[in-house]
Amino acid sequence: MNHMHTRKALATAILGLTLVGCGSGDGDGSGTGSGGTNTPPPPLPLATATLQGIWQSPAGAANTLSAIALPDGKLWAITSTGNVTRLIKASLSAQTAGFGGDGKSYTLGDSAASGGVGATATANVVAKTSLSGVLNVSGAQPEAFALAYQPRYDTPAVLSEYAGAWQATLGPGVVNWTIGNTGAISGTRTTGCTYSGQLNTRTEQKAVLDAALAENCAGTVLQLGGVAVFNADKTRITLLLTTADEATGIAVNLRR
Repeated sequence: MNHMHTRKALATAILGLTLVGCGSGDGDGSGTGSGGTNTPPPPLPLATATLQGIWQSPAGAANTLSAIALPDGKLWAITSTGNVTRLIKASLSAQTAGFGGDGKSYTLGDSAASGGVGATATANVVAKTSLSGVLNVSGAQPEAFALAYQPRYDTPAVLSEYAGAWQATLGPGVVNWTIGNTGAISGTRTTGCTYSGQLNTRTEQKAVLDAALAENCAGTVLQLGGVAVFNADKTRITLLLTTADEATGIAVNLRR
């Protein structure tokens, strides 16, 4: 009899555990319970890849901005306000709404490059349509921008199309460069500096190239890296470059 009583007690205990494990309908694994409310899932983070493209302010705008945005949120831009032209390099990431990030601004003038000052940018994007926001450069008034997507971004760059002899005014001198069929850069500047470098296609296979350049002036070597892109009719190449520590920035506009 004692054995029978023990078996019944164990069976009762197991039955009780089973009922507790299954629940009575209040816990269905969805985050709701008796008298509870649905908890919506957190919003998905914004994808920096939606920023990518070549972007341009409208023709005839008083203040102009041309930008290259890469899938990882890196932003390269040239702005022109009055007599001031700046190179902007920034890294944007997803915020609560839109994108934002920090970077550097380099005032371009008589010298080939200049030291950078702090800059911040906020942006909203409609993929492959519009990019708008505000650029804040230390010591300057905030600049609002509204840019249109340039479909040529989606045509993959072909290195051989960049091949040839190119020239640009760079600071107090003129550079004469040759670009080979595989993207190799070599050349000189009338000030006595020499150059070597390389253009390479990027993994996303769009119109923008990676660019690396070494400038040697009387034994002082400046290593620069950034991006390069054709203009719309492929008669000019723009290179936007900085040193690794971002102390120096440079923009080169080559023409045939």
